[in-house]
Amino acid sequence: MDQVTITTMSTKEKAIAAINQLPDDSDMADIFREIAFITGTDQAREEIARGEGMDATEAKAQLREWISE
Repeated sequence: MDQVTITTMSTKEKAIAAINQLPDDSDMADIFREIAFITGTDQAREEIARGEGMDATEAKAQLREWISE
């Protein structure tokens, strides 16, 4: 799926597409992880659109702080 397709799909369509791309032997944990990943990236996109995201420099600084704790 490309970026345009992903952003124009409904939540249900995204979930179905994600499940359909998983191997046939995937278990429920695999499905939940994939849906959680999609949910997280959707939330991140929404935060960025609202101006709540951080740039790479800020992210690196925050990561360094977390690692040093």
